[in-house]
Amino acid sequence: MLKHSRILVSVVAASALALAGCSNSEQESTQGDTAAETAANTPAESDDNDAATEDAEDSEDAADDVLEFEDGVVRAMAEDADMTAIFGTLVNESSEDIEITGFSSSVDAGVNEIHETVDGQMQEMEDPLIIPAGESVTLEPGGAHFMLMEVKEPVMAGDEVTVTVELADGSTEDFDDVPVRNIGAGDENYGDLGHDDHGDHGDHDDHDGHGDQDES
Repeated sequence: MLKHSRILVSVVAASALALAGCSNSEQESTQGDTAAETAANTPAESDDNDAATEDAEDSEDAADDVLEFEDGVVRAMAEDADMTAIFGTLVNESSEDIEITGFSSSVDAGVNEIHETVDGQMQEMEDPLIIPAGESVTLEPGGAHFMLMEVKEPVMAGDEVTVTVELADGSTEDFDDVPVRNIGAGDENYGDLGHDDHGDHGDHDDHDGHGDQDES
């Protein structure tokens, strides 16, 4: 009887050891599979993140190249003047029209308006300034341009100005180092601009800083 009990205990112990061995093997196998899977997935996820970052940077670079401002210039002012204008060529290098709804600049001006010629008189543009896809629009004396009024500190020839264009989609485009130069007034009849400080001004020739000046 004792012999049979020892045999039974030995069988049970052997079974327990076998089960423990299987469990350990399965656990090690599972851990190995998990580690291998993690190692396999980590580089792919890293590559995906890098690709997403590169795509975002490329998108930002592309946005920066959508609108260009060529030959930009700000009209120099006399010391007692309070108005000036920004000229140049806006170039749309994208495949869609660009709508400019406004602008600002580093010039301390109380009023910034986009002006156009209507019946021979300059006035604020009511609709956005549209730059057609793949085309350009020139801001020039006597034509459409950016107008700055109620300027606190006149800008002089040799200064540089940053111009920020506001687009219809809510984004902005910055154009740095736009030079200030002495330029002629052109045929710019403003009439009554509708501002208390700028009503009944007539031609720019009536303003210091906007008369006939040498083209620079």
